[in-house]
Amino acid sequence: MFQELLPHDPHDKCGHHYAICLDLKNQQFEVLDSMRSEVDTDLTTHAEFFINNLKETWNRHYENSRVQINHFPIEYVATTKQGNRHDCRFHTLEYLAKWEGRRVPVVTAAMVVELPKIHMELVND
Repeated sequence: MFQELLPHDPHDKCGHHYAICLDLKNQQFEVLDSMRSEVDTDLTTHAEFFINNLKETWNRHYENSRVQINHFPIEYVATTKQGNRHDCRFHTLEYLAKWEGRRVPVVTAAMVVELPKIHMELVND
């Protein structure tokens, strides 16, 4: 997910990345955010808006599926918090690459330094 932090400021288009996972096995949505927690209303409002739209879309297109997600709760997963306001995309990429619904991937400052290099290698291949 990408959330504009100052959506009403036409000159500031900064934003924040975080992950929302649909865990069918444990029947829940999982939100992983490297900067905020469930006490942050900007996060919960944004995540719940998206999840509610996803539930509505699922009901419309998969109404006959044996799996229904409308009752799935939202779990805000405790994560290691980033030390600045600009490394969220690296944390989110690691969550998406390594999240398995049990152990939160640890993202260290040393990893954040290496991730752009790895990304550039992938882009250039």
